[in-house]
Amino acid sequence: MLETRRDQLTALAAGSGVFLVSAALAWDDNVPPGEEPLFEFINGWPDWIAWPLYPVMQFGMVVAPFVAGAVAWYLTRKRQPALALVSTGFGMWLVAKLVKLVVDRPRPGGLQLDEVINYRIDGGPDGLGFVSGHAAVGFVIAVVASPYLPKRWAAVLWALATGAATLRVYVGAHLPLDSVGGAGLGIAAGAVALLIVRRR
Repeated sequence: MLETRRDQLTALAAGSGVFLVSAALAWDDNVPPGEEPLFEFINGWPDWIAWPLYPVMQFGMVVAPFVAGAVAWYLTRKRQPALALVSTGFGMWLVAKLVKLVVDRPRPGGLQLDEVINYRIDGGPDGLGFVSGHAAVGFVIAVVASPYLPKRWAAVLWALATGAATLRVYVGAHLPLDSVGGAGLGIAAGAVALLIVRRR
C-alpha cells in the first residue's frame, strides 16, 4: 500500500484535491447543502458509544506521531520512517493550526445551524473548525506507516484514522468538511514524506 512512487504521487494529487475543494466549500463560514444533515446524522449517534470509542479519537491527537514514531523504531530499527512519522505528524498538527487561521470557519457551535448540537468529551462550541487537526494527523500516520506494514495492519491504521476523523464530528467539535479537509491534507503531507524517505 503506497509502496510505489506512482501510488505516492496519486495520493499527493488526490489528497491535495480533496483539501483544496473542501477549503473552497468551507470558505467564508459556508455550510454547503448536505453538510448539515450529515453532521446531524453523525452527531446524533447514541451517547453510550462516546467513552468506548474515545481511544480511537486519540489516534489523531498531537502526541500520536511521537508514539507512532517510537513504535516504528522499535519494530523496524529504521530511523527514516520513525523520523518521518514524528516530524510530519507534528508538523501537520502545526499546519492545521495555520489553516484554521486562514480559513477562519468556526466550529459547529459558532455557526447558525438549525439543529441542537450534542457536545461530548472533547467537543465544544469555541474555537475554529476547518481543518480538523485530529483528521490530518491521523491520516499522516496511516499514509507514512502503510508501506512498512502488512496490508491488514495498514488497513487497521486507515480505519483508525477514519474513525478519529468521524468521531470529531460525533463529539460536536467539527463539521464533516473539517474532517474531510483534514484527511486530504494529511494524505497529501504523508505522501510528500514518503516520496522523500523512500527516495533516500
